[in-house]
Amino acid sequence: MQEQHKKQPEISIIVPVYKTERFLSACISSILAQTFTDFELILVDDGSPDSCPALCDAAAAKDSRIRVIHQKNRGLSGARNAGLDAAEGEWIAFVDSDDTIMPDFCAKLYHAAQEAGAQMAVCNYRQVDEALTPIREQYLHVRREVLTPEQALEHSTLLPYMVVWNKLYHRSIFAQLRFAEGKLNEDTLLIAYAYEKADRIANIPDALYLYRKVAGSIVNSKVTLRNLDRVEANYTVFECVRRHGITGSLCELYWALLHSLIDVGMHLTAEERRSARMQQAREYERCARRALRQEHAVTLRALGNTLCFIISQDWYFARRWQKYRVTAQVCLDFPAKICYNGKTITNTRGGVAGAFAGRSKST
Repeated sequence: MQEQHKKQPEISIIVPVYKTERFLSACISSILAQTFTDFELILVDDGSPDSCPALCDAAAAKDSRIRVIHQKNRGLSGARNAGLDAAEGEWIAFVDSDDTIMPDFCAKLYHAAQEAGAQMAVCNYRQVDEALTPIREQYLHVRREVLTPEQALEHSTLLPYMVVWNKLYHRSIFAQLRFAEGKLNEDTLLIAYAYEKADRIANIPDALYLYRKVAGSIVNSKVTLRNLDRVEANYTVFECVRRHGITGSLCELYWALLHSLIDVGMHLTAEERRSARMQQAREYERCARRALRQEHAVTLRALGNTLCFIISQDWYFARRWQKYRVTAQVCLDFPAKICYNGKTITNTRGGVAGAFAGRSKST
C-alpha cells in the first residue's frame, strides 16, 4: 500500500525557542487554538539550555502539525532562518516563544490578505506583562486599509509597522530574503525590504498579537556595543524610504536614528565610545543628516510632525496619519470613489495606484 502524500499546509507558523520555558506552553497552546486549522507549527529549538527542547518534543508528540528543529545556538535571526528554510506553507507567520496570539490571528490575517489580493497582512498588537495583563492600550495604529509598498514604508515610523511578528507573509516575500544573523533589531533590518517585495499590504485594526514584556529579554538587557545595531537598522530604513522618494517621514526617521545613537552612547564606557563600531554609527548619523539637506526634507510641517513623534506616538499618529490617510469605504477593496482629505476622488484606474495617480506620497 502506497503511503499517502501529506497535504501541504496553507500557513507555516515559525516559533524560535530559547530560554522561555515559563511561557512556551502558553505560546504553543495559543497557536494550537487557532480557528484556522490548516497550518504547521515549526518550533526551532535554538540550543536552549533549559527544559524547552523537551517541551517542544512533548508538544510534537501530541499534535502532528508540530515539527521541531533542534540546532546549535544561532541567535533569534538564525532560528527564524532555519524555520524559513523548513517551512512548507504558502504563507508565513512568526510568533516569539514568550508571546501569544488570539484564536483568530491566522484566520483574520489570511482572509484579509486573500480579499485584498495582498502579499502581506498586518494587525495591531497589545503589550502585556508576564501575566498577560495589558500594560498599555496605545500603539493601536493599524487601520482597515490596503497600502502600497511606498505607503507601508511611510508608515514605518509607527511601531506596528517596524516588527515582523504581527503579520502574515506570502512565502514569495522570503524567496531571496533572510534575517541578518548576529544582529540585534533584526526586525527593523528586514521589514523595509519585505515591504518592497509586496504589491499590496492589507491592514486590519484587530489587536491579535499579545507582546509579552519579559524582564531579562534581549530588549531589556544590558546595553553594549551590539546595541549600536539599532542605529544601523534605523539608517537602513531611512535609506530605503529615501530611495523611494518618500521625503515626508525622513525627519522622524532621522530623529529615531539620532535618539538611538545618543541613547546607546550614554550607556557605553569611554573606551567603547572611541571604538570603530561607534565611529561607524556616527557616520550613519552624518550620512542621514546630509541626506536631509539634499532632499530639502526639513520643513515646518516636518518639524511639527517630528516634535509630535518625540513627545508621543499617539499624538504623532493623530497629526500625521488620521487626518491624511486614505480611507476605503468598503472593507478592504478600494472602490471607484474614495475619500481623501475630506474630498471624494474618482478612481478610474482602480486600486491604490489609481487613487494616488499624480499625488504626492507625503504630507
